[in-house]
Amino acid sequence: MPSVPLPRVVQVGFNKCGTRSLARLFEGAGHKALHHKHRPPFRKSQTAARILRDNLAAGRPALAGIEGYTFYSDLIHVTPTEYFEGNTAFRQILRDYPGTILLLNLRDREAWIASRLRHGHGEFARRAMAALNLPDQDALVAKWRADWDTQIAALRSEMADRPDQLIEFDLDRDPVEKLVAALPAYGLNPADWGDTGRSRGRRLPPPLAWAKRAWAHLRPRSRR
Repeated sequence: MPSVPLPRVVQVGFNKCGTRSLARLFEGAGHKALHHKHRPPFRKSQTAARILRDNLAAGRPALAGIEGYTFYSDLIHVTPTEYFEGNTAFRQILRDYPGTILLLNLRDREAWIASRLRHGHGEFARRAMAALNLPDQDALVAKWRADWDTQIAALRSEMADRPDQLIEFDLDRDPVEKLVAALPAYGLNPADWGDTGRSRGRRLPPPLAWAKRAWAHLRPRSRR
């Protein structure tokens, strides 16, 4: 008798909240995980969020073209002219894939905002301001703060009648064993958990720090 595929798990919190570490946790258990970009062989990569956005605009299933994964994370697409937070499309994902489990990854909101502002040595924030036509960083911070509160409230309201499909995991408070226990069928191993990508508090030698900042601002960026 063929085995029944496990439900997909889609991260519906925001980037800069342990998304890469979550992807590594699933990969460590042998699952295919899509973190930020879909990289098909012999074709240009695209952000998963852009694929999701374009699918919805064209009337296709939300994950068309990227359905072969078990875990999806870092669903954001930002260029100087485009801004899309794919986590906000959780209703459409559930419509097209009703058994999907939503993973709400959390951390302290103000620390999350500070991390986003630092991301790419400020390049991420600059692209977001340009795409959203915001006048300054204060306006961007206000938007991100409102987006955070709106997303959490919407998820909790929408999933109130199906709590088994919403898992909340707070990186500041919850041990990874809590997440592993919430998904017993996936065979996740706490030993595969690590704060991948974390740079808070890390000080680089001045020449290396300068080179890293310069590369973040000057390197060519795909608009996909």
